[in-house]
Amino acid sequence: MINDEPAVPRLVAIDRRQMLLRTVDVEKLVDEDHSVRAIWQLIGRLDLRLYHAQIAAVEGGAGREHTDPQLLISLWLYAYSRGISSARELARQCEYEPGCQWLCGLQAVSHRTLSGFRSNNQIALDDLFTQVLGMLSAEGLITLERVALDGTKIKANAGGNSFRRQEKIAAHLAAAREQVRVLNEQAADEEKLAARQASARRRAARQRASRLEAALREVERLQREKIHDRKTFSARASCTDPEAHVMRNGDGGTVPSYNVQLVTDTIHGLVVNVEATTDAIDYRQLEPALQRCEQRLGRQPRQLIADGDYTNHASVQAAAARGVDFYGSWQNSWKATERDALGRSAAFVSSAFPYDAQQDVFCCPAGEEPPATTAFKAKMKTEEAQKIYAQRSQVAEFAHAWIKERCGLRQFRCPGRLKTTMEATWACLTYNLMRWFGLQRALQARVATVA
Repeated sequence: MINDEPAVPRLVAIDRRQMLLRTVDVEKLVDEDHSVRAIWQLIGRLDLRLYHAQIAAVEGGAGREHTDPQLLISLWLYAYSRGISSARELARQCEYEPGCQWLCGLQAVSHRTLSGFRSNNQIALDDLFTQVLGMLSAEGLITLERVALDGTKIKANAGGNSFRRQEKIAAHLAAAREQVRVLNEQAADEEKLAARQASARRRAARQRASRLEAALREVERLQREKIHDRKTFSARASCTDPEAHVMRNGDGGTVPSYNVQLVTDTIHGLVVNVEATTDAIDYRQLEPALQRCEQRLGRQPRQLIADGDYTNHASVQAAAARGVDFYGSWQNSWKATERDALGRSAAFVSSAFPYDAQQDVFCCPAGEEPPATTAFKAKMKTEEAQKIYAQRSQVAEFAHAWIKERCGLRQFRCPGRLKTTMEATWACLTYNLMRWFGLQRALQARVATVA
């Protein structure tokens, strides 16, 4: 008898209820040429004494062992190279991602440890960034012969609805202080809550009160600077990030943001300086950028390129006074929509008025033009100057795009200008290392081709 029914295939059953015990060779979790190995080896070559000096637990003494700073630095650099900027997400990745597992040796790392390490140790992070710049300079990858300056807006860790006026902030501050007082009085009686929970609640209440105090000071400062227009101007500040200011982004909207300034060497597009500022416009950021370069690297760049947002009387004079050959695009008119935190357009900020050192006065830009400006305009009319200025966009804007797209830095995780500058520094440090590794691979490929 013939059976017309189709044969049932015999398949391997999947049993997810079983428990497995496997042997893992940690060294084989990643390939020999994996980027995580290069990061670990490079950080191992750097001087981390500033990080080690902050560790209280020492050999022969009491205290819990501290997580190795080399591990934490390598984890954050590897995380940013993969577009991860969240401490919680990075802690989760350490449980299953091969690169993170290799770094940690299959050990867990708390997200609190990761978060605290990233937003603390500013001096040690600056030293780390400077050491890497020194290594890049030693290999001839950074020359400071010509640099590009550019800024980009990155969203702050604050919502638009967190901005309040002075009276509202004062009321919230009074309530927060009362909450701190009540929690402190209840500190002795922790029967209803575990000791750790009670401590966390008191810490959160103190942090909220501290942010509100900072917001109140910021509102008062803005109000003082607009004293001439007090009847129509009402300053506001964010209760979650008092230093964040509402800025116009690339999409035309306005959100609480920081203006991140990058100075990029034009030879290989490596970032030599980074700073998060609270100015919505770039009009007065050229001289501070030159000052930071001198402080970090010990010398000024020979040439500097910046767009029209930086090009004004004060910037031209500042560059000339420092012996820096400045190339920019002079704009006779400015967009009325571009305003700083106090509502002033670029034509009316203090830096728009050139300074006469001999007479100790500021001159109206509508009057006689300073000699430095006249020479600058004449230079920018030459073909050579235009060729140099044409390099600006491809050098300056690439680094900004990289840290936003590749590092995932489209919104800061930490509040405050200091911590946002540190976040931007982590992203730029990652960018420099990835560029360095890429240049090394390209050089090795060329050598192999010739051989």
